[in-house]
Amino acid sequence: MKRSGWILGLIVAFGFILRIVFLGAIPGGFTPDEANQGYAAYSLLKTGRDEWGINWPITSFRAFADYRAPLQTYLIMPSVAIFGLSEFAVRLPSAIFGTLAIVAVYLLARELFDRKKSALPLLAALFLAISPWSIQFSRTALEANFASFLFPLGLFFFLRGLKDNSKLLLLSAVVLGLDLYSYLAAKLFVPLFIIAYLIFNRRQIVKDGLRRLLPFLVVFSLLAAPLYFDALFGPGNVRGKDLAITNFSLGNLTTISDEQYFSPLNTISPQLSRIFSNKISFTLQQFTGNYISYLSPTFWFTEGGREITYSVFPGHGLLHLWLLPLIIFAFYRLLINKEKNLPLLLFWLFLAIIPAAITKEGYRPNRIGSLLAFWEIIAAYGLVELFSKVRRPIFRWGTGVVIFISLLTYLNLYFFIAPAKYPSALSFGYRDLLAKIKTYSDKYPQIIFDRGNQAQIFVAFYNRLDPKEYQSYSAAWWPQIEQRKLLFLDMLDPYSLGQYTFKSFDASTDLVPGNLVVIRAEKANPALDPYILDKVEYPDRTPAFYLLSYDQKQK
Repeated sequence: MKRSGWILGLIVAFGFILRIVFLGAIPGGFTPDEANQGYAAYSLLKTGRDEWGINWPITSFRAFADYRAPLQTYLIMPSVAIFGLSEFAVRLPSAIFGTLAIVAVYLLARELFDRKKSALPLLAALFLAISPWSIQFSRTALEANFASFLFPLGLFFFLRGLKDNSKLLLLSAVVLGLDLYSYLAAKLFVPLFIIAYLIFNRRQIVKDGLRRLLPFLVVFSLLAAPLYFDALFGPGNVRGKDLAITNFSLGNLTTISDEQYFSPLNTISPQLSRIFSNKISFTLQQFTGNYISYLSPTFWFTEGGREITYSVFPGHGLLHLWLLPLIIFAFYRLLINKEKNLPLLLFWLFLAIIPAAITKEGYRPNRIGSLLAFWEIIAAYGLVELFSKVRRPIFRWGTGVVIFISLLTYLNLYFFIAPAKYPSALSFGYRDLLAKIKTYSDKYPQIIFDRGNQAQIFVAFYNRLDPKEYQSYSAAWWPQIEQRKLLFLDMLDPYSLGQYTFKSFDASTDLVPGNLVVIRAEKANPALDPYILDKVEYPDRTPAFYLLSYDQKQK
């Protein structure tokens, strides 16, 4: 045990280094979601209210009018209090909990499998420490990352509590209850998992006595109740409803209508065609397609998703490719060995996909965050079983070399290639942009931002705007958002924050004396070239933003 402790300590230290080094600068850029959570934490520290003037939100933060899970924002507060309002401070809690997840996975793997497989939990911890998915999520302020710590730890306490220590069931209830407040998907996955586990093991649970589980159920329910009440009767599920596949777009309705019209059954009876082409059948098709996409090896090992926003790189999977044969072999051996916890693992896998599958579009890594740490445990089991069958030292050394080379290749991509190649996906340039604007602000009484990308939060974040001033403006925004039933704040057009106005850019009315105009580079055209006062560039020297001024043309 002492030797295992030292090895685990080294793995955790290595994992922490991978998650903390250059944290404020890599990944390049800083997303609106990160800036929002950082500024909300800053506002709470300064005023006891979030940026909308709401006292200590419990179940969700209003954010950009899309309502966000609250846990990460509160965890950011101590970091901002210590290090100030910065990219590093905002990302630090995610890096810390991504590191702690390594320990949680070690404990859970040790609990799930035979203690004779002493190397298995260490391998699971190592695999998570070097996992591209975990590293990438841990280096951004992304709520889904907290599932990699909270769910494995809560499940460990739950299993150990059922076995020999009822007090740990209370800890499990608290940890799993907190997981509900970490991210939208957890609100559905965690209760589904608990229900499935209890139903499957109902005979053993009844045999051991239901009273033993009662404190767990009571504490978990008390923690969950405010969240589900807000989701059902409050605004807490606004984002979930918008993303749900049952929220049909005009394009979806047109597709259903076309299927009904062009169906051969329509020539017999329109009612007959509607039996097979309707909202229910369309929803089932969408759900099935999404669900299968999250079981695709392409998603996990070669493509990794359709958004670079979450540090996912085109042509590169969420997991190291060498995990694939280990995972396949692991499931084979799990079946052959009739592992008692195989049903639990299958519940974890198949239920974790459901929250992602009921949302629009597949291949979204952040929506499948409940599986963070799952594949690493499975792959560790596969490698231990493989080593028990193939005992040649050269095979073990070869495996280590493959893992080492794969890790080096990934680290080169993440730390050296990606910051220059994919910065636009992470809203790169706002820090430099606001610094440049500050040098011109005395000359221009009004600064106009072309609307979009929640630019107001970057203004507040990088200027360290007094939260009371922000709250005075947001109080005027909210009635307009409610009246017009807008999904996001930046759908207002226009809206203001001090000397900054956010609106759809119109050269004829905005490029006038006294205005400084900010547009993204892709909005530029040759007619605007004479107005260019300054620019902000990506690391590859291509333009990211242009600062335009009427006065510049007069020179």
